[in-house]
Amino acid sequence: MSMKILVPFYPHYASTEKADYFKIAADITGGEIIATDKNGFFSIVRKIRGQDVHGHGRGFPFPQIACFFTRKSVYTFHNNFIGQKWHARVLRRFIFNHYDKIIVQSEFARQNYIKQGIKPEKLSLIPLPIDYKFYSHNKGDEKAFKQQFKIGENEPFAFSIGTSYHKNPEIIVEACRIAKIRLIIAGYKDKTQAKSIYGGFKIGREISTNTDNVIYTGHLRGPDFLSAFDAATMYINSSDEDGEAMGSAVFEAASAGLPLCVPDYGTFDVFKGSALFHENHDPKGLAENILKYLNDPGLRKTNGEKARQVAANYDYDIVRKQYEDLYRELGMIGGQG
Repeated sequence: MSMKILVPFYPHYASTEKADYFKIAADITGGEIIATDKNGFFSIVRKIRGQDVHGHGRGFPFPQIACFFTRKSVYTFHNNFIGQKWHARVLRRFIFNHYDKIIVQSEFARQNYIKQGIKPEKLSLIPLPIDYKFYSHNKGDEKAFKQQFKIGENEPFAFSIGTSYHKNPEIIVEACRIAKIRLIIAGYKDKTQAKSIYGGFKIGREISTNTDNVIYTGHLRGPDFLSAFDAATMYINSSDEDGEAMGSAVFEAASAGLPLCVPDYGTFDVFKGSALFHENHDPKGLAENILKYLNDPGLRKTNGEKARQVAANYDYDIVRKQYEDLYRELGMIGGQG
């Protein structure tokens, strides 16, 4: 019996193969990845009935109700809360408590799930895998990256990844405008372009602020990010707390030793003492942190080094072992049943 990995879309847009958190279950079990956007209800039922399943992400009826058709079932919702509206919480509480295990990616999410009615014994804290070795052990082409996007040789710039609605790119744009620093965003401003690449994404509202200081790179992959991290002065995230279950890109930037500006909610508590924090909808507060980094190279270096040490704990090999232990505990690998 091979595991079925039920996902909302595939292939994944992960920066490297090891950062593909859908694929890690297939790496471990030799299982089959089934995308719900390419299969109908009855097709999915036939494929998962009586099988071991690891479901990922939003989607009703699938992947959310997979537990009612399986032998053993694990689910990763990829959110810090099971729902914001009462009816969503009631429905998901009923469904999630029927899974053998629910995976969360932070203690912040674990506590929120318990408060919203998920049984503590159902929860396992396993982060997303980060290709730490790739980003920490390799050097990108900083010069070529700056030349490609017309950045001056000694010009500081902030880097961010993603333009989807929950990442609040307009907050980052405004903060960089206030701080008078160039901003490079990996992604698209145009919604049509973005949706053609990131089929599983809901693209955010149009960015209305002055964007003369902003460059949109379009789609990037691992080597491009490596070069961007090496060239950038700092990395910025300003996502919503109900949309960023972990923030893989933050950990990738940290792996490369880039100083971080991140929101002040529990997702990023692991970076306390190694990052600058702001309220995620406050561009002025973020701008103040940007200026702190610009005016203090020593702080950038110290925080970058500390953040890299944090990110080392999320390397693919470490996370893979955690998944293996969970699957073995449930009898999904290792010949147990």
